[in-house]
Amino acid sequence: MDYKAPRRYSHGRNFGVARQQDFAADIVTRRPYVPYDSGMKKGRNNLSRNLVWTSKEYKAPEGDRPRKIAANGSTKPPVLGTGNCVSNQPRKSAAYGPRSSSISDTRGWGSRDTSSPKRSVCKYWKAGNCKRGEQCQFLHSWSCFPGLAMVAALEGHKKDLKGIALPQGSDKLFSVSSDGTLRIWDCNSGQCVHSINLQAEAGSLISEGPWVFLGLPNAVKAFNVQTSKDLHLEGVVGQVHAMTVANGMLFAGTSSGSILVWKATDSESDPFKYLTSLEGHHSGDVTCFVVGGQLLYSGSVDKTIKVWDLNTLQCVMTLKQHTGTVTSLLCWDKCLISSSLDGTIKVWACSENGSLKVVQTRKQEQSVHALCGMHDAKAKPIIFCSYQNATVGIFDLPSFEERGKMFSRHTIGTLTIGPEGLLFSGDKSGSLRVWSLAAGNKV
Repeated sequence: MDYKAPRRYSHGRNFGVARQQDFAADIVTRRPYVPYDSGMKKGRNNLSRNLVWTSKEYKAPEGDRPRKIAANGSTKPPVLGTGNCVSNQPRKSAAYGPRSSSISDTRGWGSRDTSSPKRSVCKYWKAGNCKRGEQCQFLHSWSCFPGLAMVAALEGHKKDLKGIALPQGSDKLFSVSSDGTLRIWDCNSGQCVHSINLQAEAGSLISEGPWVFLGLPNAVKAFNVQTSKDLHLEGVVGQVHAMTVANGMLFAGTSSGSILVWKATDSESDPFKYLTSLEGHHSGDVTCFVVGGQLLYSGSVDKTIKVWDLNTLQCVMTLKQHTGTVTSLLCWDKCLISSSLDGTIKVWACSENGSLKVVQTRKQEQSVHALCGMHDAKAKPIIFCSYQNATVGIFDLPSFEERGKMFSRHTIGTLTIGPEGLLFSGDKSGSLRVWSLAAGNKV
């Protein structure tokens, strides 16, 4: 990439690899990833939370309407050399905390009345021309959840966002879109400082430690924000739609149904060595990943979820309860949560014989596009569920009682948890929004 490594912070909070997540993140911290740290200096990863969207100088206008920050630069973007979506790292089994209640209890999955006008955003306000003001019976806000506010809108992408990543040791936010561009945003000014023409449609973007991984047709690009090292990982066939990192390995799911695997090494000249390709299991695009303990879960257009042993890289189980594309996966406590275009969210738990079975199914009136989770200000686990109708439901776990909503003009397909209560969302129009949930990420 034609891009110089940004400066590292010398003061601030330590977020490290354990807090870096992509698209939709789980609600438990990612265990430290040693191989990627081998080339890094020891010590704290100091990344300031005083970004433009949380700075004291910026005050959100009335009605929780953020300022729009347009992408700068009128010159033609540089060209990257030729060559959806989830990485969620749960704790190991021994680290699981006690449950407050069973996930399969008899309580309802959301009993609150959502038909009230004040739980729906005003369509005229969204368009910027509501004349009723405070007298309007509908919400003039992008969210209705205590402590959650949409504080910035980063404009520049023209099509749906495929990935958002904030690498360790960087003050730059990365985003890619199906419009064929990668944009790099300065976290202090909120401005787009680089717009790179990928000459191809991006399919996925994640970060792990100082590395940013970009999924393209027949290619994976790796870029180190600390050293400016730029790599092209060989062996990819098809569009890369999903990536994740686990056990010192990078996994990339493609449109051919295969999963490519690279092993991280200590070599500075060759930090990622091609290991193998997991073939013949998915019959359609691989759309999402999640890692739980020593298992890798992959979702696909073929409506299945495959369970892989990370030690042997063998498929040990196939889950077939969905009737549409599996769009997102999340590990919480000892359960797997999956969403699908069939309009369902399913909770899976281990049965007595060791297999996974569905213990809860939440049926929606529209397709579900993304999941992510975090803790609220009271350290209670909550889950975000993005729907086709441009809303995001916010629910308690494990009861799935509705707590609130987020709103957008278009369907949100990308949700990424950032440090210290930051949440990034990307919708089908290319709009990237930054949300803040006060004290929202402490485990």
